[in-house]
Amino acid sequence: MRRYLSHQFPSQLKTYVSLLLASMLAVVVITFFLQVSDEAQQLFKNLVTSSPYLTLTMTPIIFAGIIYFAKYYCHYVQGSGIPQLIAATDSRNKSIREQLLSFRIALGKIGFIFLAMLSGAPIGIEGPSIHIGGSIFYGFNRFIRLKRKLLIHSLIAIGGSAGLIVAFNAPIAGVLFAYEEIGRKLKKQALVLITVVSAMVYWFAIIYRGNAAYLTDLSSHSFDLTLVWQLAPLAVIVGVLGGLFSKSTLYLINKFITHSKARVVTIALFLGVVIAVFNYLSAGQISGSGREEVLQILNNETLGLDFVAMKYFTTLASFVSTIPGGVFMPSISIGAGIGSEASVFYTQIDTEVIVMMAMIAYLSAVIRAPLTATFVILEMTVSLHLLMPGLIVAFIANFISKKIFAQPIYEALADNYLRLTQHQNQ
Repeated sequence: MRRYLSHQFPSQLKTYVSLLLASMLAVVVITFFLQVSDEAQQLFKNLVTSSPYLTLTMTPIIFAGIIYFAKYYCHYVQGSGIPQLIAATDSRNKSIREQLLSFRIALGKIGFIFLAMLSGAPIGIEGPSIHIGGSIFYGFNRFIRLKRKLLIHSLIAIGGSAGLIVAFNAPIAGVLFAYEEIGRKLKKQALVLITVVSAMVYWFAIIYRGNAAYLTDLSSHSFDLTLVWQLAPLAVIVGVLGGLFSKSTLYLINKFITHSKARVVTIALFLGVVIAVFNYLSAGQISGSGREEVLQILNNETLGLDFVAMKYFTTLASFVSTIPGGVFMPSISIGAGIGSEASVFYTQIDTEVIVMMAMIAYLSAVIRAPLTATFVILEMTVSLHLLMPGLIVAFIANFISKKIFAQPIYEALADNYLRLTQHQNQ
């Protein structure tokens, strides 16, 4: 047993010290990142409330500027950041990993997300938090110089787990995401080290900022398992929408690939205008991550199908533009909107439960990580007692999404990053 465990853990004291320091730094930096991002999106919403027409000029210009600068001067900060972690974990090439993950990348991500939020982009902060966490932990490898592939890749997965834990206060989801998504090709024994360090990150986060639920406490809501069959149609519909989102994203990203600077700016401006128009029509409601709107829905406020449609298409436009930003929370807000509208057809199940199930199903359909989708929603709402129905809708939606597009979206995007970095290193 001792020999089995020793193979999974580093042998040098400086490695454990570095993991300790990386954990504390990740908690402080990501918490700061979440705070400034929230302030930026609130500032934009206040500006749009007082001057609605401002978004029609402000959003496209800032949007296009971020995309242009990121593409030509800081390429690897683009998108959510999760594909970069997957690519770095899959790669055995040190130079590729260092292009995708570094302290410089983490700082660039924070700056670009702040500007993107300030422009009204409908983006999430969880993917960037995961990228920042992975960059911080891998950045410490410059000091500890791990040689074994298992430990190096575990370090990256730990950083991703830390990012999700700090962003959503969801420790179980963080560990599951590290193994289910980032570390698809990691050996099972790596899960032990990932779990131990992730627990340490969660402990530091509680000490540093408390242990409040990211969304709200819905632990008082129960569910009769004999009614679980009623959730199947909702899971199927949401699975179709999530699968189409993933398929459309990858199709449009490949369609928009260009080496012409003029075309890059033209496409970015076009997508920025689309987002600006919907921001104007919704009075800024579709901007930002969507957390505020999810809280409103969970508080039994109806935002309508127009919110769902606008958030769906602006999130798609934002994601295909490759602007730095995540898709977790925007997807959760879309799922919440669908659940709110669908709840009128359910008389025997609490509205809040229907909304949670729709959030789980849609997120699972988009990211194709059903365990992560289930636990992250239930941990954010303190509702782990709803685990069984949550898993059922997550796996149904995941199955439907897989029939529409076989390869998970982050894995497909990671392949693109691997091809790009390999081409640049030849």
